Amino acid sequence: MEKRAPYHTAAPKGPRNLAQPLGEWLRAQGFSVLLQELSAYALLTAHWISPRFERFELTYTWQAGPSPDATCQLRALSHQLGPQVEVLFTAQRVRRLKDMRLLLLGNVRYHNARLLAKPAAITTASTP
Repeated sequence: MEKRAPYHTAAPKGPRNLAQPLGEWLRAQGFSVLLQELSAYALLTAHWISPRFERFELTYTWQAGPSPDATCQLRALSHQLGPQVEVLFTAQRVRRLKDMRLLLLGNVRYHNARLLAKPAAITTASTP
């Protein structure tokens, strides 16, 4: 029987490039996604427009090298009272797709916008 390296030594040392799976997940959430990948660098930019015409922009960057890094940021653009940009989170380090999902879905402003986007349940009252 051949010997295997222990799991903890076989795992990558730094953050993995999550651009592909993140892009797929964001598309499933209704985002428009643009992905640029090189061998040692990836940039993902995505946006979603809420029912109130707020534009949520998410940026994910990954770089390989001696000190690999993967960060993301989310901001909201609104034009209700003139052009306004609100940074919802910035320079958040992510190592797993789960971290990215928690950051996005845990953001109160984005969560509320998604609730407004869900189709309302239509109830009909029966009349005698």
